[in-house]
Amino acid sequence: MEAQNNPMNPIKRALISVYDKSGIVDFVKQLVEDFHVEILSTGGTARKLEEAGIPITKVSDYTKSPEMFDGRVKTLHPRIHGGLLMRRNNPQDMADAEKYDIPPIDMVVCNLYPFQDIIAKADTDLNAALEMIDIGGPTQIRAAAKSFPDVTVVSNPRKYDAIIKQMHENNGALPRSERWKLAQEVFATTSLYDATIANYLGSEWEKTHASTSESSEKGEESEGDFGFPDLLVKLYRKVQKCRYGENWEQQGYLYEDSAKTFGLSDLRKLHGKAISFNNWLDIDSCMQVLSDFHQDHSEHHICAIFKHTTPNGVAIDYKSQLEATKRAFSTDPLSAFGGIWGFNQTLTAEVAQYVIVEKKVFVEVLLAPNFEPEALEILKSKKNLRIVAYDDFLTQRSAIYNHPEIRSVLGGVLVQGYDWKAIVKEWDVKTTRKVTDREKEALIFAYRVSKWAKSNSAVFAKEYETGVYTLGIGAGQQSRVHVVRLAADKAREFGHDLKGSVMGTDSFFPFSDGLEAAIEEGAKAILNPGGSIRDEEVIAKADELGTSLVFCGKRVFRH
Repeated sequence: MEAQNNPMNPIKRALISVYDKSGIVDFVKQLVEDFHVEILSTGGTARKLEEAGIPITKVSDYTKSPEMFDGRVKTLHPRIHGGLLMRRNNPQDMADAEKYDIPPIDMVVCNLYPFQDIIAKADTDLNAALEMIDIGGPTQIRAAAKSFPDVTVVSNPRKYDAIIKQMHENNGALPRSERWKLAQEVFATTSLYDATIANYLGSEWEKTHASTSESSEKGEESEGDFGFPDLLVKLYRKVQKCRYGENWEQQGYLYEDSAKTFGLSDLRKLHGKAISFNNWLDIDSCMQVLSDFHQDHSEHHICAIFKHTTPNGVAIDYKSQLEATKRAFSTDPLSAFGGIWGFNQTLTAEVAQYVIVEKKVFVEVLLAPNFEPEALEILKSKKNLRIVAYDDFLTQRSAIYNHPEIRSVLGGVLVQGYDWKAIVKEWDVKTTRKVTDREKEALIFAYRVSKWAKSNSAVFAKEYETGVYTLGIGAGQQSRVHVVRLAADKAREFGHDLKGSVMGTDSFFPFSDGLEAAIEEGAKAILNPGGSIRDEEVIAKADELGTSLVFCGKRVFRH
């Protein structure tokens, strides 16, 4: 038998079995040529290494046990797992190894079947998904990770070069500290793997048994593909440390959902200071609004200005990005100071010139899918301005909203499906005065902004020749009357005439006083979901005052 390992013993024997074979030939070739490592391998990996002229021992020859069940059983054998799990400093383990002729295995190189990629394909059924649940791979790397004081485990192909470098620096060995980190990565990897499978099976159960569910019996719409299993398992990966959290005394980090296909961590900062905790919150709100509007206005120019996770001004222009910017800014130019500005089209130089040079606005973060070179040059004149490109984020709507929305509470979380459905469930004009096509467009626009303005909210808006924009935004007030007055006061402060405007508000009117306040301010049409026990009273008052009242059947509270 071989001598007991110590923390810096050279690697002598390695088991290689990978699904992702990128870089594996060069890595193993260096193990053999530079360090004379004996290679055990199996399946497609063995064939690839042999074709490259690398000497290997097939696992079936090593264990003297053939592969079984169409390759489902290959490495699940005492000679493999004994070689990984034996404790090199334990005399009884080493005596058993001697007795049963089980040599130690010093390294495992293994990555797992891509279960997440397979289930992301629309044509994957349950049987195909089950075939992609890896058994031997997780077992190997978990065993090796448990034995990290003696065994090196490599589950990430991106680590190959660094590992070879460290082996050269340590006479063919890998430091204990590195083995420790690699082991931790393994358990994070298998946690994510198992979480993905658990969530998939939970979701599939929900879909398969939907016909017997309570919601189905009631005729309610499905909430999308995401199921709500009894055990919701998530894994998050640290992406960035923030200078502090919401406040100076709090620590803050950005983590990404390891199961996500697209998210904020995919954004690219092109310039400026590090993105702070509060910046991320504002960016999230701004990106969600852009995504929400973009689905119906992808060919138009959208500008959304945010402050403290709430819209400060929003505009859509059918022809001009500059005009959309001017209209959004005009809503509340005072509060736009230090805001987050978002655009749905490549940012033009004339917009950069308007914001930075002409208006000299202090902007915290500027978001756009891309930037004209001249626009970037202008923006970069501001040293601290965070310039962020989000590429095709707005086209990834289905990928983003296929995950649950999770919000933390003390000692737990609340989980719900994202509200990604159409902003209007039904269009029901309740009054004698009807609504023109342009008024309808402005009403839906105002209602959509109110969705993102924190409940209770009220948004005055007006159509113009080439677009529609906000005049006044009231957010987060306890009283319906007060929030209408707040939105109107802000509009008047910046010279907006509310006569002939429209108003959207995120919930029903519990009394007619909120409606009356909106009409007094100049609203000619109002959109809300309806649903109050006093709806008939509110409708009668709208008719009496000659204003259109429309119910859309969809509540858009955002607490």
